[in-house]
Amino acid sequence: MGASQVWASVPAWLVIVVGLAAVVSSSEAHVFYAGGHDGWVLSPTESYNHWAGRNRFQVNDTIVFTHEKGVDDSVLLVTEQDFDTCNTRNPVRRLQAAAVGSSSGSSVLRLDRSGPFFFISSDEDRCQKGQKLYIIVMAVRRPTTTTPAPAVAPAPDSAFPPAPSPVWASAPENAHAPPPTAGASRLVDGAIIGSVVGVIGALVLCAV
Repeated sequence: MGASQVWASVPAWLVIVVGLAAVVSSSEAHVFYAGGHDGWVLSPTESYNHWAGRNRFQVNDTIVFTHEKGVDDSVLLVTEQDFDTCNTRNPVRRLQAAAVGSSSGSSVLRLDRSGPFFFISSDEDRCQKGQKLYIIVMAVRRPTTTTPAPAVAPAPDSAFPPAPSPVWASAPENAHAPPPTAGASRLVDGAIIGSVVGVIGALVLCAV
């Protein structure tokens, strides 16, 4: 069956409903068509494993299974064990196709949680031949809020300028007293000369 025939079998109202549901549920939600353009068929051009591997599924995305025209086949959501064995007797959920007229319609599921989802054909023989799909829905990414780091007080100066020495501080040991002024030198010289003259005068008087 050609891809154009599969897409022609999709009811217009179902596509609109799926699109509106995706927009309302999340502004970032996407709609995925299982198997790409081939739809939910027995032998897709691209294997279901390859198709699932190149897509990234997130919570609130929607997956659509477009059935082949004239094929009575619904999609089963099953456990991993039933997926491996193609056990169709105990499905977690049966996705009924929304048929309109002679069209087989499509089955739709909104991915409401993170983790694995396992889908198989309700026809066990078709499942055994490879009509099954599992996808991994990524965990919800919560926006991270960054807490501003506490303000760090400026480090104190490692050294403060030394305080000026007090006026009463002792002078260094190698300091010397200032030399006498010129006036003081003249006073000392005059006293010595006067003393010498007085002694000479006294000796002269004694000799007379």
